[in-house]
Order: sequence, then C-alpha cells, then structure tokens
Amino acid sequence: MPIPDENSVFINIPYDKSYEHIFVSIIAALISIGRMPRCTLEIAEGGQGRLTRIHDLLESCRVSIHDLSCVKTPVRFNMPFELGLACALDRFNGPHSYILLEKKNYRLDKTLSDIKGRDPYIYGGSMLKVVQCVLDALGKKEGQPEMTRVRKLAVDLWQIAKEIKKNNKVETIFNRTSYYRLISVGVEYAVKRGFIPESNGGNSS
Repeated sequence: MPIPDENSVFINIPYDKSYEHIFVSIIAALISIGRMPRCTLEIAEGGQGRLTRIHDLLESCRVSIHDLSCVKTPVRFNMPFELGLACALDRFNGPHSYILLEKKNYRLDKTLSDIKGRDPYIYGGSMLKVVQCVLDALGKKEGQPEMTRVRKLAVDLWQIAKEIKKNNKVETIFNRTSYYRLISVGVEYAVKRGFIPESNGGNSS
C-alpha cells in the first residue's frame, strides 16, 4: 500500500466543459495553500488496469474532493463511483478524508441519501465561491492566504486555461497535456506571488 502524500489532493469532478472554471478554481485554491492537485487525467486512456491505477492514485492522496452536482442526463456515474472508492479507502485502509461539493442545498439528500450526515460544501456554481469552500475545508488557522488574492489567482489561471486550449487547439482543458501545463503555470504563479516557497514548486507527475 502506498504511503499517502499529506499534500496531495485527489479531485473528482465532471469532465464536462461547463465545469472547467470550477476545476481551475479548485486547482488555484489548492496550490495557494501548498497542496498538489491530482486527478484521473494523469492516467492514460485505454491502458489495462485503469481501475487499479485510479485506486492507487486515490490511495496516494490523504484527501479527496468530490463534486456531486452533475445530475443532468445522460447520468454520469464516475463521480459517485470514485467517492465510493474514497469511502472504502477511509473505512478499510484510512485515514482518508473526503470533501463533498454541491451546487444546491439539500439536493444531495435525494441524489445520494446514503451519505447523509456528511454535509457538502455548497458553491452555487460560482468559481469564486468554490475557492472559499476549498479554503474553508483545507485551509489552516494560521498562515491562511487572503481570499481576495486566491480568487485573483483563480481568475488569472482561468484566463491561462483559455490560452492553453487555444494554443493546443483543443475544446476542453480536460486532457493530460493541458492539465499538466495548467498545474505547471499555477505553481509558477503561486511561487511568484508568495503563496508558496519556491522549494514547494513541482509537478504532479
């Protein structure tokens, strides 16, 4: 069993174009507090043992964030499935902390009633609000970055994400090449703006 990295955070979010800004905002918030985003975009498509590799990646992170707000049709099962892996990991291999995100209050009581007792962070579809949710969930009492500065980082990184898509001639940020570039630039920005020391700069590979 791999030893979990205390600073690595697994992101479980719909790979849907309408969620790109939320994904980028979560990345910005995590980087601003010295955490390293991880997600299944790191896993090559079509490889044998993909489920095992997803489990191993999740297991290598001490914390995971799960956005369960995608309830439109066609139904997307990846998010609750990966949450189930996180719950099992916490129960049988733990400790593993998992954070729930939703756009709307009380909807999770209907869409996933088995998780009652775990209140989700409600972000209302706002990239600025989801920054606050991440900082509320994972930020420290001391040394917490100013919310306005982190939100500025998120907005700037969102503009970079658009440039990355344009330069790579792709329709979405949800591909390995764009994702790795986004993380690299995000860490670079966080170092330059004093969120994290240069020694924390790295990559997610």
